[in-house]
Amino acid sequence: MPWQSTPYVLLLFLSALVASLWAGYAILSVPAERRNRTVTTFVVLCLSAAVWAATYAIQIASTGLEAKLFAYRLLHVGAAATPSAWLAFALAYTGRGDRLTPAVGATLAAIPAALVALLFANPYSLVLVDAELVTAGSLTRLETTLGPAYHLHLAFSYVAVVAGAALVVAHALRSGERIRRQAGLLIGGALVPLALNVFEVLSVPPFGTAAVNLTPVSLSLSTACFGVAVFRYRLFDLTPIASRVVLAEMDDGVVVLDADGTIVDVNPAAESVVGEREAAIGAPVSTKLPEYDRLEAEDDAVLATREGPDGERFLRLSRSPLERGGETYGRVVLIGDVTTIEEQRRTLEERNERLDAFAGVVSHDLRNPLSVVSGYAELASETGDPEHFERIHDTVDRMTEFLEDLLQLSRRGETVTDFEPVPLRELLEAVETDIADDDLAVVVDGAVADAVVLADRARLRQVLDNLLRNARDHADGPVTVTVGGLPDGFFLADDGPGIPADERESVFDVGFTTRESGTGFGLTIVRDVVEAHGWSIEATESEGGGARFEVVGVEFAGSGDGEEAIGTPPEPP
Repeated sequence: MPWQSTPYVLLLFLSALVASLWAGYAILSVPAERRNRTVTTFVVLCLSAAVWAATYAIQIASTGLEAKLFAYRLLHVGAAATPSAWLAFALAYTGRGDRLTPAVGATLAAIPAALVALLFANPYSLVLVDAELVTAGSLTRLETTLGPAYHLHLAFSYVAVVAGAALVVAHALRSGERIRRQAGLLIGGALVPLALNVFEVLSVPPFGTAAVNLTPVSLSLSTACFGVAVFRYRLFDLTPIASRVVLAEMDDGVVVLDADGTIVDVNPAAESVVGEREAAIGAPVSTKLPEYDRLEAEDDAVLATREGPDGERFLRLSRSPLERGGETYGRVVLIGDVTTIEEQRRTLEERNERLDAFAGVVSHDLRNPLSVVSGYAELASETGDPEHFERIHDTVDRMTEFLEDLLQLSRRGETVTDFEPVPLRELLEAVETDIADDDLAVVVDGAVADAVVLADRARLRQVLDNLLRNARDHADGPVTVTVGGLPDGFFLADDGPGIPADERESVFDVGFTTRESGTGFGLTIVRDVVEAHGWSIEATESEGGGARFEVVGVEFAGSGDGEEAIGTPPEPP
């Protein structure tokens, strides 16, 4: 096959070589494990430019119409793919690589593939209306008349190139000087071939009237610009993908908003709060993060709650502006999981409240008996009356009881660790014997006569002792306490004066008592020990109008005749 010689052929082959070298350099210099979408699209862009330049060189060098037409169709494998490759590269470079889904990638690849297929088939002259050889001096050129499908693809190509350049420009405006230098090289590398192609199509001098199309030659300059941006400024090592890596690895959630409060990005940690990234992006932040309105109003960190697999989660929301040159482009909302810290804070706050209550009760209940002791000691020294000494002894006994209750209360049920099968009736009889008061009678209902409870024996005995003494101390005379069964627990009901309805929730509070000599600790101790077992207790009214205390959530181990316990005792809190 005859060939024609021209410097343009050498220039085009040189351009193809430059583009190929950049593609090879990218493949060799970036390890396979670090080849993200940006690297891949850069390589595809370089290779498409290389194919375009090399096949165009062959088309110019050939002299026959058929050879030129075949090379013309073949060069569009690279020429048609270049705009799609540039748009994909721009998306990846500006941090939108996740939008290059399989569907988008397939579409960008299908458009140039369709043009190439139509070029070879050319049904109804949709792509190529006419082609002829034209001799200008010593150079034989291929002149073509293009069809509507080709012009449609040209329109897509221009849109793709301009859209990619717009993405890079917008990214540069939001970024620092280093990114702007990269972006300048990328924009220049994209717009120079575009301009030359426009000149060629419109035959605008001087480039549009040249003997050959200089667009493929300019692409070698473009790949050089892209290569410098990629490797001189280490685009793939640090910027801009470093920020994406950091965000992806953060434990705290990050939600990026534009100036209108629309979500534009979400890192993986935030998806558990605002939902999947694809669904969240483009939505108003208030629809995905209702607490943002409160955050905006208070302009300070706020606490939010969410239900998680392990229970309620506490989240700390804060926001920071995205500013440059005094202008706010958007905001970043940080979402930190502070569940552990918040639970510790609330526990500490509760303990401090209890300490304050202790201080008030102790200061009051010790000061009064000490004053009594001091007063009667002075009277006894003056008069020698034995009644004064008896009053002193009674007061000291009250103080001893108070201190014992205070010691029990300080333990708060936290020593409930030793669970074992405990026969309830046997323990009640032992407690009644210890109290040894003729005014107290305990009746055990048949439903619980043989009940065996999984509990800490010593601490359950403390509960029963306090409840029985409470019934005795609040009765004006003899009192009977009936112990009966519940579906998941037991109750103690007396025939005493009972507890007014408006005081039943307060009887377990520290310091609450209706007796002048009471410490107000007994029922608080009962509640804490019951809850330490994993149970709960409630004060109600008995059938006879007295007080009734129901303990529920109890696990029974079977009868008390030696059978083994059934089930596993609950973990103490």
